[in-house]
Amino acid sequence: MIWKTAPRDHAAEMDLAQQAGIHSLVAEILRARGYTTAAEVARFLQSDLDSLVNPFDLPDMREAAERIVLAVGEGEQILIHGDYDADGITSTALLVRFLSKLGADVHYYIPHRLHDRYGLMPRAIERAVEKGITLILSVDCGVSDLEAIERANELGVEVIVIDHHEPGPELPRALVVDPKRDDAGGKNVDLAAVGLAYKVAAAVCTLLDMPVNSLQRAFFDLVAIGTVADVSPLTGDNRTMVKYGLSLLPTTQKAGLRALMDISGLNGNLTAQDIGFRLAPKLNAVGRMADATDAVDLLLASDPDEAMRLAVKLEGHNRERQRVQEAIYCTAVARVCCEVDLDSEPIVVMAADDWHIGVIGIVASKVVEEFNRPAFLMGRDGEYYRGSARSVPGFNVAEALEECSDLLVRFGGHSLAGGFTLTTDTLPAFRERLNEIGRRVLRPQQLCPTIDIDCEVDIEEIDTDLIDSLRQMGPFGQGNPEPVLMSTGLEVLEARCVGSNGAHLKLLAGRGHLVFDCIGFRLGDLADGLRQGSLVDIAYTPEFNDFNGRRGIQLRLAGVRPTRA
Repeated sequence: MIWKTAPRDHAAEMDLAQQAGIHSLVAEILRARGYTTAAEVARFLQSDLDSLVNPFDLPDMREAAERIVLAVGEGEQILIHGDYDADGITSTALLVRFLSKLGADVHYYIPHRLHDRYGLMPRAIERAVEKGITLILSVDCGVSDLEAIERANELGVEVIVIDHHEPGPELPRALVVDPKRDDAGGKNVDLAAVGLAYKVAAAVCTLLDMPVNSLQRAFFDLVAIGTVADVSPLTGDNRTMVKYGLSLLPTTQKAGLRALMDISGLNGNLTAQDIGFRLAPKLNAVGRMADATDAVDLLLASDPDEAMRLAVKLEGHNRERQRVQEAIYCTAVARVCCEVDLDSEPIVVMAADDWHIGVIGIVASKVVEEFNRPAFLMGRDGEYYRGSARSVPGFNVAEALEECSDLLVRFGGHSLAGGFTLTTDTLPAFRERLNEIGRRVLRPQQLCPTIDIDCEVDIEEIDTDLIDSLRQMGPFGQGNPEPVLMSTGLEVLEARCVGSNGAHLKLLAGRGHLVFDCIGFRLGDLADGLRQGSLVDIAYTPEFNDFNGRRGIQLRLAGVRPTRA
């Protein structure tokens, strides 16, 4: 385990803290993360809604909004074509709700993960034409679906692409609202599809002279869920929208969200972690195991009983997803240990005929966590393998798949994740090509697990004021991780395993009279090596622990190591 510690500049820290009026340690962490002036710190911490980037700064936005306004005014039938993950589901629900409020004749369609391929398909366009659809909003997909959009053009149906994925070398012949276009100016490049859908709705509101603040109150709860679920960086507009969305969720009037939170045991204030680990998995599970249309229906439901029925259904799919996922994960780990030479193969490439296509992406993520190297996992789909890839920093999945394009039927993605399809006979060549790329671009130290430490602190700096100040940096997630601190030379007073099968570490450590309770999730195997009286360094996040009505300070461990002499 490599501990990477940012150097601490006490003079710069104090100067920024005084200018910004914040805790000195928060100033140091923000400074190290690139917020070097008081104005930048203020923009980050305040997350002012007035600072949101103008939606019309995005390419094709004005033309797209004008076309939507025309379609609503003329009573055209509009189809929202979404995607089967939580981002696509929330995007679809947002646009359907918004356009319905405007009086539009709006319909929606979500492809089936197992029966359809990702994105727009010509036959979906043809079915829309049969139903009299004249305008299709393709959200969270479409930027790479040139063939389907050509078919739409042939049939006289207009398509507006609202997508946040990387475009290919050629854009489709349609209006394309995508922040990753070369001409997008680098603004809002990290928006999730649901954030982009909100931007489209805001542009339409502006053209209709409708108040955008009402739109924010109506839809930032959905934006928060989709953005966190898509693991989009919680910086810039994303952080602002998620922050306000989290404040709206406890009082949301959407029956589906109320039911989803109730069945997840959530009430009161929510965090991004509540979305990521308790709400989003249920929305994602139905698209992995069955028909994601049920999840959209849940988010559109107005009747509480119907909403609860659908929420229970989603919970059932989630439990089945967990069971299937765990079985595949155990098999995958065993196969990696037996079949992969980790010294010479930097990339895990593996397929099985019976692996469920809907969950292999999650399993790939867990394999990356276990072995700290990119993982490309596949399940059988007739004569093809359909796969999901997850990566580590330094190995770009999208670029790697592009280098393998001659071996693939379809592919797409971004730097850390992607999807692909290949014929079964191509697997050996695909595995060899990926490992050639891995050996070329990855250094050995990049395959070692790393703890990124924001700051080394004296243990005496940890108090309730610091924890309150650190919480102001939230919501935490991708792009804005929880701060990790390091303290050295602490004496071990007690170390033991707790939890199921002793998976977790309970540590009592400190210096002199100052002693802290520490908890290390999934670090139980370290307990035997921590002897009473020995000195250790710890990497941790300080937090409050409320137990039996009493609030104390707890250090949530990221790592423990012996203090170096």
